[in-house]
Amino acid sequence: MEFKSRVRFQGLYEWMQSIVMTFLAVLFLLTFMGQTMGVQQQSMSPTLHEGDRMLVRTFLYTPERGDVIIFAKQNFENGAPLVKRVIALAGDVVYIDARTGTVYINHIALDEVYVSGPTYVTGDLTYPYTVPEGHIFVIGDNRNASKDSRHLAIGSVDTREVIGQVVAIILPLGRAEILT
Repeated sequence: MEFKSRVRFQGLYEWMQSIVMTFLAVLFLLTFMGQTMGVQQQSMSPTLHEGDRMLVRTFLYTPERGDVIIFAKQNFENGAPLVKRVIALAGDVVYIDARTGTVYINHIALDEVYVSGPTYVTGDLTYPYTVPEGHIFVIGDNRNASKDSRHLAIGSVDTREVIGQVVAIILPLGRAEILT
């Protein structure tokens, strides 16, 4: 009888140990390699909705065209993190055709299936615009309801202000999806 209870205790101990190790591994990954954040604006609709929870990759990340990123602009909205899409990198030339609402990067029209409509020239930036070294150009997917790099209050984003890349929507569960 004592043997059975020792075996049962050993099994329970191993099960609890597995749960604790899994919890610690997830905690380590989220602390040092990523984090979860909530969407607090409508500028990325239809890709992201206000209230969505996102998994953000923060460790060893370098922005690329098409990535959805989180960044903090110190002098804009009290430095609260913003979510936008990277459309141009340092040295790229951005042009927005006000007549057709088409965005061009280095004279090539972007094929943007993720936007909610044509991109109108808003803000106070003049085109063509060359993205400075160490910076990226970002625009929200809800182009005409987004304060982004087209506005001098935000302008091009210094890559040091980038927090990370949005890799997935994790809540609500009905909208859960991988973005990369």
